[in-house]
Amino acid sequence: MILSVSTVTAEAGKDTKPNILLFTIDACRFDHFSCYGYSRETTPNIDKLAGEGVIFTNAFSQSAWTTPSMITIFTSLYPPVHNVDAKGKTLKEDIATLPEVLKQKGYAIPVLPRFVDIPNYWHLGFDEVDKKQFSSFNPEEVEDLIKLMETYKEQRFFIWYHYHGLHLPYNPPEPYDKLFMKVISTGTVTESPAILDIKKKSVVKNGSVNIKDEDKSIIVSLYDGQVKQMDDDVGKIIGKIKEFGILDNTLIILTSDHGEELLEHGFVGHASTSLNAKLYDEIIHIPLIIWYPKILKHKKIEDIAQQIDIMPTVLDLLELSVPDGLQGHSLLPLIQKQHSGDSNSSAGSLAQETVFCETILGGYQSTKEMEQIKMRCLRTKEWKLIYIKEPDSDKYELYDLKTDPKEQRNVIEKYPDVRNELRKKLQYWIETMQPR
Repeated sequence: MILSVSTVTAEAGKDTKPNILLFTIDACRFDHFSCYGYSRETTPNIDKLAGEGVIFTNAFSQSAWTTPSMITIFTSLYPPVHNVDAKGKTLKEDIATLPEVLKQKGYAIPVLPRFVDIPNYWHLGFDEVDKKQFSSFNPEEVEDLIKLMETYKEQRFFIWYHYHGLHLPYNPPEPYDKLFMKVISTGTVTESPAILDIKKKSVVKNGSVNIKDEDKSIIVSLYDGQVKQMDDDVGKIIGKIKEFGILDNTLIILTSDHGEELLEHGFVGHASTSLNAKLYDEIIHIPLIIWYPKILKHKKIEDIAQQIDIMPTVLDLLELSVPDGLQGHSLLPLIQKQHSGDSNSSAGSLAQETVFCETILGGYQSTKEMEQIKMRCLRTKEWKLIYIKEPDSDKYELYDLKTDPKEQRNVIEKYPDVRNELRKKLQYWIETMQPR
């Protein structure tokens, strides 16, 4: 359904349920937020949200690229179950989605056209607004979001916005380009071919450029500049919501589709930009902050949370019934669990203890041949098993996260009992996760 902004009217009998803003950030490193302990002051506005809301320190994505992860958020189904796991695939119309459920409960669910203009994002249930009234990609990225919220401020809305500014190329405008660039002094600087590519291209194939040791600090500083720009945009959004008079009754969820490698395992990017998917924590460990002070007090939660948990959590917070068949679980019991300090160790029984992820080799850019190479992982708080399935071979990697949190030492041969146990669990998951 296409909505014209001029035809929008206030909903009669609006009740006290909150507006919802789902703000997802592409290619976002949780550990480059200062509220997650980063040494640079990159996110003062997000820090304020985290300081007033619920911050999950161990939240994980279900894939290494955008489409499967976002469809998981909207359906609470794993990628092999919702089956939108490659370019051109579309969700089955009979699968329940968060926008559809909220629409049935009286929410306006407008979406900017650019977020649903490819088959991967059809059948989510959003109402697409008139393309003529919103730019396809506004140079001032969040201006369209602000305009959309202003248009619907008299209604109860659910708005999803996907922020693209952290994605390759890493080339923030002034002053963000030099904000963290202490390595570069005044005067003309000769940039390496790798830096030039990373500043210009949205896809930089793994191994296509030689990234030198001295390039790393520049790459990280450029990325951090984009994080700071994003945080300033978040501050602008919060200011506008307050100006519209609806901040007190708006639930804000800030999270990401996946993370981003910044040379921890030899290159930069993620599946769709490097054409060489990985499932290390820099890719799957994501931020998750839920802000709604009217109901939720500040809390830091260390238990595992996942993208599949977002839909049931939202519905639980709204006291709405959860559709049958969702694979995630509401995080509200964890949020409400009484505890002292910031430790949630006693709440482990309320949490899912195992993360499962799946990706194809090249994400959205995959060829048909690349789609045949699937990577899957099983992660607990202590272990990570990665399984690479190629047409003619199976490869495994095992990491002891207690002693090797950066996943630098593959110990697949050192711990055969752990390997066999996790392989059995992962294989069971693969066999039971059939498309709906």
